Amino acid sequence: MPGAGRPADRPVAAPADRQVAAPLTHRPPQPAATRPYRPQLLYLDQNYLSGIAKRKPAFVELEPVLRAAIARNAIAVAESPMHEQESHPRPDLGLLELLRELSGGRRLPDQPPRAALRARRRMAWTVEHELPDRRPRASDAADLDAIALALTHCDLVTCDAFMCDVVKRSRLEIRYGSELFTGRRRDVVRLRRRLIELAEAIH
Repeated sequence: MPGAGRPADRPVAAPADRQVAAPLTHRPPQPAATRPYRPQLLYLDQNYLSGIAKRKPAFVELEPVLRAAIARNAIAVAESPMHEQESHPRPDLGLLELLRELSGGRRLPDQPPRAALRARRRMAWTVEHELPDRRPRASDAADLDAIALALTHCDLVTCDAFMCDVVKRSRLEIRYGSELFTGRRRDVVRLRRRLIELAEAIH
């Protein structure tokens, strides 16, 4: 969600250029125990949405855990402007309907803020200079747009293995404190476990 900060009990503070709400300077700091809780923001990419819609094995196990974590307000799912573009080739899968059911209408900004533009430039530089032998794909530009926006707003980000490699080479997951999950089975299982942890932490 644009403008949202990180949970009060998160050990690592958000970087200066993450899109967070400005603190109220006229109030004294609240004790950690009394600060309002904010659910972790999750970005689901096309692969995850498709896996859930197609009832692929690892995603069948993920879906009820995901819905339970949303119901407990442990996480919130965010829509991206890129989702509509990526869903056009397969309207029969109902990916936008699924996403909107999970997100409840929560959206990332339609126009990328400066932090997202900087992140995108950094990733594009990494692809050009560190992975020069990789053959470009038609979806690369949209993937860079989507992941740059997600990284600068979301705590949990799903993406394909290539984009995960680019993000890690760019060290952007460290800069923005985001957890990355690819569509590989072990990462789908890892996300499922992470969601269970977050849900169980809600009292």
